Amino acid sequence: MTSSTYTAFLPMTLTPSSCHHSRGSRPAVEASPAAPSPILPGAVASSPPGKQMLLVRQVPTGHGWRHPSLVWTTRATGGVVATANTNAKNQPKEREDRASRNISTFHPSIWGDFFLTFSSPLASSAQQQTWMSQRADQLKEEVAKLIAASGTCSLYQRIHLIDVLEHLCLDYLFDEEINDVLTQLKNADVSGCDLQTVAMWFYLLRKHGYRVSPDVFATFRDDQGKFAANNPRDLMCLYNAAYLRMHGEIILDEAISFTTKCLESIVPYMEGSLLANEIKCALEIPLPRRVRIYEAKSYMSAYRKHTEGDELIIELAKLNSNLIQLQHQQELNMITRWWNDLEVQSRLSFARDRVVECYFWIVGVYFEPRYSRGRIILSKVLAIVSILDDTYDVYGTLQECELFTKCIERFVFSSDRLKLKSLFTK
Repeated sequence: MTSSTYTAFLPMTLTPSSCHHSRGSRPAVEASPAAPSPILPGAVASSPPGKQMLLVRQVPTGHGWRHPSLVWTTRATGGVVATANTNAKNQPKEREDRASRNISTFHPSIWGDFFLTFSSPLASSAQQQTWMSQRADQLKEEVAKLIAASGTCSLYQRIHLIDVLEHLCLDYLFDEEINDVLTQLKNADVSGCDLQTVAMWFYLLRKHGYRVSPDVFATFRDDQGKFAANNPRDLMCLYNAAYLRMHGEIILDEAISFTTKCLESIVPYMEGSLLANEIKCALEIPLPRRVRIYEAKSYMSAYRKHTEGDELIIELAKLNSNLIQLQHQQELNMITRWWNDLEVQSRLSFARDRVVECYFWIVGVYFEPRYSRGRIILSKVLAIVSILDDTYDVYGTLQECELFTKCIERFVFSSDRLKLKSLFTK
């Protein structure tokens, strides 16, 4: 960084306090009433007879340099320092610059205060919601008996039942029953089963954390790396199962490559069918990487129309979906009220209003009713983080962001961080 020298002659009058000052304060210097304005480089100001002092200011010149005050050091005897503070003059300009910095073009929230006044038609009264809960409890008992009785069914039927419950987001209602079935499936002999059954068995166990060897697919692969699939459903099941691979499992890498090519080649000839839609969705986002709660409704419709689905499971899935939706709406009411109490839009107009989207993000991770408090807290945390993100990306200058970062770092290690509790539990 280069610098230039600003020189000026100022007649100065020393005050009595200039010789005796407290520690940490600058000696006071007053300019005489006749003192002219500082002269810029190369100029000399005429002044009345009296004591004159040569003031020299080294001003660094570089891109983005700025300083709120100009400190002039003297070369006169006594080492007196004169400070020309320009804060008062710059404050109006800084306020104008700060106001003009709000150049964000974020779209306003499409939700607004929707959830503050929304009344769901799913439960027009407390009596209806009570009936829905009681009916759901009755159906849970019936489906639990159905799971327990599946021990006499074939391996494919047991796997398919658990798979359906997970697709409909009903598995959290039957944790104990499903764990018992998985314990039995772990020790099942799949050597004589077809590719679809083996792939679903592999997918289900790996999804729940069981150690399953990928060598179970070796019997379906030939010397050229092709797999013996009899129909598109076999390819789909193998494709989804292979995406639960771990590093170094070559046979699953080959399965993904093979099934992807096959599915891409056959899907144009299956237009209009349910399986064709599943294949397109799987090729875009594999099943292990999708968000279940947002696909449960479409799967429910497909399970009811295109398969001989169990009526008890379908009815329970509808009631459970409605009850979960009601709870999510109540939580959004609480979060929206909290957000409005912060008055973000009036105090921080540059920030995005995306509190509802933050909640949807968390619902994709924890949709179960028992995680209600966690959803609310994490949604608030994400909303605060979005404000910080906009502060850095849209509003603050580089110098301001650096100071703001230091403030946050000091705050993290101070006792004031306990005040966050009142922010998120308000």
